Amino acid sequence: MLELDFFRHFLLSRRAGALIRTIAWISMIGVTLGVFALIVVISVMNGFHGSIRGRLLAAEPHVVVAGSQLSAAVQERLAARSATYNSVEKQDVVIRTSDGVFSGAEAKGLDEKALAKLLHDVHEANRDERGESPSFGEIVLGPSEVLLGADLARSLGITYGDKMTLIAPEGLLLPPGEVPRFERVVVKSLLTTNVADLDSRLLIYGKGRSLNALGANVSKRNEVEIWLPSAADAEKVKAEIVKTDAGLRVGTWADRNSSLFQALNLEIFAIGLILSLSTMIAGFSIVTVLMILVMQKRKEIGLLMSLGLSRKKTQALFVRVGMMLSGTGVLVGAVSGVLVCIFIDSAKTSILPDFYYDTTIPAKVNPFFVMGVVGLALALGWLASWAPVRSITALEPAEALRSVTLHRGR
Repeated sequence: MLELDFFRHFLLSRRAGALIRTIAWISMIGVTLGVFALIVVISVMNGFHGSIRGRLLAAEPHVVVAGSQLSAAVQERLAARSATYNSVEKQDVVIRTSDGVFSGAEAKGLDEKALAKLLHDVHEANRDERGESPSFGEIVLGPSEVLLGADLARSLGITYGDKMTLIAPEGLLLPPGEVPRFERVVVKSLLTTNVADLDSRLLIYGKGRSLNALGANVSKRNEVEIWLPSAADAEKVKAEIVKTDAGLRVGTWADRNSSLFQALNLEIFAIGLILSLSTMIAGFSIVTVLMILVMQKRKEIGLLMSLGLSRKKTQALFVRVGMMLSGTGVLVGAVSGVLVCIFIDSAKTSILPDFYYDTTIPAKVNPFFVMGVVGLALALGWLASWAPVRSITALEPAEALRSVTLHRGR
């Protein structure tokens, strides 16, 4: 192939000259590193995104319906989708420790079945991410016994077996002299979901067994939590429930955590944009290479055109040479990036410090993203190759040969 000979002898060999050869290698290496970094960084961020999503879905119901029970029509629709559901209590409480430390929490009342499912799902999610996870065992919450989020317990300075007082929030607004409703409870165990927002505010108690002394707390509410075989069907189920009973207030896990995932998506977009711009800058150095090449090889171009090669074919020839330069960098960067991501994801070794929830680095390669990066990089490579060789169309073979002869004669 003619373009392959041009690529090897006019760009990478010693005959090309130190300047062209150096810039060509810099361009190719720059494109390789740019594509490599873009694929690896975005794949690692997608891995962390998926890890956070998995841990969140282990503790968060897929769909929540306000109210204590569902209508028969809604129950039939859920049964058709093999969904499970249970009724829970939720209320806001103020925690006071024996040392006088105060904090707020969201108390959640579960029955034994719902509690067992929560502990099992959290255990499985943590084991999937770390390869191992301490089992919670059989935990049954008796009267005045609670589970406390690990981060919340740490901020309060309490642990297993410690006692604390739960107070209804509106009790803090009572006039002096009146005692607010309260209940003393003991921390039976700590719950670690590896989701900071949950671990810092969650308090779980046995539904109907604890917090009865708080009475009709203003913030107390009943909800039905629905768990689906696939969390991706949450929006469809929400639409079906609203269509069946328009009076229900329904929310999905995505609705409740929209700000978190918007922040994650914005972070991925910003970093991807910066890395894409750096790759683009490296890729457009191909313009410099081809401009110098066209200027230095005017005689050879004139000879090719005088031998019958048309202007369009000559222009296409040098475009293909530039595409080979950029394509080599793109393909090497893409292949090496995918291989590194596969290695990172398969190596379940602890790399990050222990104060991180997940000490491993996940990397989830999206094939469509990789194909998009390769396609966009090749398109930019074609643009960078086409721009400098347009001047070939205005080149006359005789003038090119004459200019070279006159230049040498001088």
